[in-house]
Amino acid sequence: MKKAVLSLLALSIFSVAVFAAPVTFKADPNHSGVTFKIRHFFTTVPGSFGEMDATIVYDASDVASSKATASIAVVSVDTNNEKRDAHLADEDFFDSDEFPAIEFESTSWESTGENTFSIKGDLTMAGETKPVTLEATLLGIQDNADGVSVSGWEATTKIDRRDWGISYGQGIVGNEVTIEIFLQAPAV
Repeated sequence: MKKAVLSLLALSIFSVAVFAAPVTFKADPNHSGVTFKIRHFFTTVPGSFGEMDATIVYDASDVASSKATASIAVVSVDTNNEKRDAHLADEDFFDSDEFPAIEFESTSWESTGENTFSIKGDLTMAGETKPVTLEATLLGIQDNADGVSVSGWEATTKIDRRDWGISYGQGIVGNEVTIEIFLQAPAV
């Protein structure tokens, strides 16, 4: 009986230690995406980026030590209009020839509620790096059919494109951009 109790105690301590360790999740490109909305005259034009790579190192026992990085291919911009997409990739906007990727790297994580976080970080776009804050939600973590732990995340932020030197089209194109991120990320 004593051995059984000690075995259970050791197993429970080991389980807590394993659960408490940081877990690295890598975004599944087939189930993840980045969308944005910006005003054009009086209406809102939506768009997305089709190529994105993101990694989250999540530490449930010490959220402040968690990390997130992402890289988005500028040429994968899609607003359902090829001419507009080509214009967004050129030097008037993202200048993809010189700056082919939009990059994000977190600098701090703060828990704001149950499974919600304020993630501060540096966003590099069109050759400029500025701080942003993502309001993020961990939707859940669950093992898939193969026994791999999969996490789901959503995050939003609003930026002023002029902070990154993107000011083309004043009076026609709005300056506030709403960004939404959706990640399904298996553990690696």
